This record gives sequence, C-alpha cells and structure tokens, in this order.
Amino acid sequence: MLDWLDLSWLNGANVAVILFFIGVAGLVLRKNMMISVIAVGIMNTAIILAFVTMGSSVDHVPPMAAETVAAAADPVPQALMITSVVIGVAVQTVFLVLVLNHYRQHKTLDWDEAKAIRAGRPPAGTATPSP
Repeated sequence: MLDWLDLSWLNGANVAVILFFIGVAGLVLRKNMMISVIAVGIMNTAIILAFVTMGSSVDHVPPMAAETVAAAADPVPQALMITSVVIGVAVQTVFLVLVLNHYRQHKTLDWDEAKAIRAGRPPAGTATPSP
C-alpha cells in the first residue's frame, strides 16, 4: 500500500534524536513558559529512549527468564533509566511549580515579560503611568 514510503531509518535512536530536537526547538522558539515545561519533558523522554534503545538487544532475555548468565540482559541500564524517569518527574514538577508561582505573582507566562519584570521595566503591552 505505501511502497513509496521507506521507513527503514525509523528506529529508537533516530526517533530519540528527532524528539530531542523537537524539545530544543520548543525551548528556543517559543516564549511561553508552559511550552518550555513540556519541551523539557520531551527532551527527558528522548534521552531515556536513546539510552534504552542503545542498551537493548534482541539476543538477550530478561534476567529472571534467562537460563544462562550470558543470555541475560544487563539490568543496570534499566535500573538507571527508571531512576532517570523518577528524577525527570521531580524536575518537571519543580519547574511547573515555579512557573505557576510566577504566573500567580505576575499574571504572565511570557519569558520576555518575565525578563522585563525582573529588570524593573514595565512588561510590553502595559500602559506606563504618566506623571
């Protein structure tokens, strides 16, 4: 049906690279803080996917099902990625709390307006009081 579509390049490592750069683009190109939170989550997921893909092999079986030690998959990378997932969730949570706290105080999610507020200038689009 889709003979013209060659998906031989589609593997875990390539998808991880694509996802990572989608996250980088979200951080660089967007001014919204919530998009930045989502972009960091996408980048974290891409890194985990890259490590899991590079550490996987079709020749190995789970350690509990292996009959020999040579046939068993190494459980250390899996344990490290589970730890990475937990740390990633914690970082996302802290980032989200900081963004929500900033929004409650300043009523903006724009990075440029946040920089202006921090520098003591009025944010763009607000009227300055005349003397």
